Amino acid sequence: RTEKYLRRLDAVMLVADEHCMLEITGNGDVIEPDHGVIACGSGGTYAYAAALALMDVEGLSAMDVALKAMKIASDICIYTNSNFTIECIPDRDDDAQQEDDGGKGDGEDGSASGSDSDSDSDSEDKKE
Repeated sequence: RTEKYLRRLDAVMLVADEHCMLEITGNGDVIEPDHGVIACGSGGTYAYAAALALMDVEGLSAMDVALKAMKIASDICIYTNSNFTIECIPDRDDDAQQEDDGGKGDGEDGSASGSDSDSDSDSEDKKE
């Protein structure tokens, strides 16, 4: 990066599939997490610590761990709110079942949304 204003640009991207999770930094570093948990952003360290602790709780699914960790991070970090969108990576078995059922998942695109706020902005639900 030769331009002065781009030299200190800090960017992080998290990528994952059913086998691997990676963190790609703006410098081009590719990092694989050690403990099966990955996080980024302003509340990332709080969510990461909470997720590591919740991984030891029996009976919690990956979705439960993610939601609880994000809720904890949003309670601690003033820059993190409690409105999240969570996208799930389906298992190969789920893909075969969805093809048989003709469905795509919870949402239109197979994603699930989570929020702890009681908002009245669900205009699609209120339209008749």
